[in-house]
Amino acid sequence: MVDRRKVLTLSLLLLVATGLCQRPAAAQNRAPASAEHGGSSWLNASQQAEIDALFARPPASPGYAVAVIKDGDFALSRGYGLANLDDGIPITPETAFHLASLSKQFTGAAIALLILEHKIALTDPVSKYIPEAAKYGDGLRIEHLVYMTSGLHEYTDLPRTNGDPWMTFYYFTRDEAIATALRADHLEFAPGTRWAYRNINYMLLTKIVEAVTHQCFSAFMKERIFTPLDMSHTEIDDDTTEIIAHRATGYASRSDPRVIKELAAVGVAIKHGDGWVRLVRVSPHFGGSGVFTTLHDLLDWDRNWYTDTLAGQRFTDLMNRREKFQHDKDNDAFGLVWRSRYGHPMLDYSGGDTDTSTYMVRFPEQHLTVICLCNMPLGDAEAKTQAVLGLLHAWGKL
Repeated sequence: MVDRRKVLTLSLLLLVATGLCQRPAAAQNRAPASAEHGGSSWLNASQQAEIDALFARPPASPGYAVAVIKDGDFALSRGYGLANLDDGIPITPETAFHLASLSKQFTGAAIALLILEHKIALTDPVSKYIPEAAKYGDGLRIEHLVYMTSGLHEYTDLPRTNGDPWMTFYYFTRDEAIATALRADHLEFAPGTRWAYRNINYMLLTKIVEAVTHQCFSAFMKERIFTPLDMSHTEIDDDTTEIIAHRATGYASRSDPRVIKELAAVGVAIKHGDGWVRLVRVSPHFGGSGVFTTLHDLLDWDRNWYTDTLAGQRFTDLMNRREKFQHDKDNDAFGLVWRSRYGHPMLDYSGGDTDTSTYMVRFPEQHLTVICLCNMPLGDAEAKTQAVLGLLHAWGKL
């Protein structure tokens, strides 16, 4: 799997991502096959046990929440390891994880709703809604933000005015990130001529939503997407002082040289030894990241691809829509990417940040989705999910 938004090092995990709303539940340490929802008969006990073995965790360690969704219901949904090491709280399907870049599909959903309501158009200039972008001309359009071909500078590539690092241990907001990116007098390239992954694109999309609706982004999302889909434990973390019920805390190995080096590089000193480093999301940036949710709520989100509960089939079609620009990459959708696996088309995305590693893949023709959420930024949720897909393929289920 190439062309992935995968974060390869802790430094990128610490630097990438982006803040106004809340979340649910908990139960386990080492994941036995009986943990949480065993699922339907689509996976037999032996097959479930093989998946369990992929995610088995040692005592008192962080871990994973994993779901296999088939035909709109859980074939398996389980927690492995601990959501909170301080209090020994197990991970369950009700544990709330930061989605990191998986959040982009929800930002894309907000844009899709406004397009369907004829309140905005993909061809609208960004400057129509964000006057600070006028210096880049009318050629910079909403579609360039959605499809990662804007030419805007990533905020993390530019210095902060206060000199602090772009790291979520150091407080910064979406608006500071946007202001920094828009300080550049010129774009990196003409919109539509190259593809470049930029979180700033999806941060700006949330500003457009706010400009059009006159609501804060988190309120719009709750009213128009989360509540209609009964996603009662999903929120935009735009205020990091708020309580998120059953939140999974992020951790990394204290003895990992990468962890020691990267934290030291931004002035964070840790005691050497065994155990875990607690990693906390302090910065309430959102749009490219910032959604907290659970496996149960993601089940409701996934069902909508087939039930069309939210704005009908037109919404799903728009979310899945590809566009062709003046470069070779044409498999992006609205915060999603089209690929192929085992001869089947699939939609996927991965995420990584200080407190998390996430991956979600949907096979629309098979009505099959696999989700992996992890509270270790170096936990490689995508690779773990690929191992599950390998098992499903070997069993003749994919």
